[in-house]
Amino acid sequence: MIHRPQVYPICLVALLYGVHVPVMAFIDSSNHYAQTHPTAIVPSTPVEISNTPLMMTATDQNVEENEDVATFGQRQGLKLSLLFKAQDLKRGFEASDSDRNEINDIISQLASLNPSKEPAASYYKDTVDSTLQGKWTLAYTDAPDITSLDVSKSSPAGSILPSLPPAAQLGRIGQECNLSESTITNVIEWKRPQWVGDVLSRSASFSGENKGRVLQKVVCEAMAFPDGPSTVQLKLVGFELLGRTKDDGEDKDETSKSANSIFPSIPDISSIINEGPAAILLRNPVKLRGPLQVPFGKFEILYLDEELRIIKTGQGYYAVNMRENNPWF
Repeated sequence: MIHRPQVYPICLVALLYGVHVPVMAFIDSSNHYAQTHPTAIVPSTPVEISNTPLMMTATDQNVEENEDVATFGQRQGLKLSLLFKAQDLKRGFEASDSDRNEINDIISQLASLNPSKEPAASYYKDTVDSTLQGKWTLAYTDAPDITSLDVSKSSPAGSILPSLPPAAQLGRIGQECNLSESTITNVIEWKRPQWVGDVLSRSASFSGENKGRVLQKVVCEAMAFPDGPSTVQLKLVGFELLGRTKDDGEDKDETSKSANSIFPSIPDISSIINEGPAAILLRNPVKLRGPLQVPFGKFEILYLDEELRIIKTGQGYYAVNMRENNPWF
């Protein structure tokens, strides 16, 4: 059995391949990962994508079986380059055609080094490999149905009238792969726009904090087959709208917390002012499941390891996701 070294200076190895990376790898600002992974390289300054700290470490857990040091260093260097570029481009929302071409080139190189030979196997057979399982946060995409969600970055060409202020502010975007239920859930976080908080600041009931957020979830049944071990087929099975006032992934029924004892599902005025629609959906979540399952497309997993997942949709668009160790949904 080949001994897998405990830690690599990935910056030096990556430089051998002409990849420009910072001196150290990523770690979350709380240093929680460093406490539980003593072999991790810890930088002095964390790097974030959409308020989500990037976790990129050079530990023995990242080294694949029978993988040589050079290949590992090349993979890590490409991952760092991809994530720094994604951060600069605001998850792809501010990417030009040349930026996308550069990202696509990095993705192609990573795909050729994909350590997972059957990344979708968990959806067609029992396997001890659960790499796909869990919650992931979007780091980059070029899919127009996603990049068009942020209305603050778009302006009607040739319009002589000012744009109306947005009714909601786009937050994080995520995806949960649940292998036991054979589902994949797409999650979009919506927050109260700043201008609403500015207006409500005149109210004595307003606490000054915009903690309320709405989670929009699209639930799909996921299927894969041995003759296409990298492809996942999706069928739409449900839709959810949930309210949250804390930055965690707990789905708790908080009806009992309402100050309205007669109608506990109706939040008090103070909650509505401070939390917005999230206060109502927190106590009255919308969860729809239909008897019919509608085809919802497919995607191919180009790259998968414990930290990073890259997919290509059936329409030819890319999505780069980081594993979420601090769940927000």
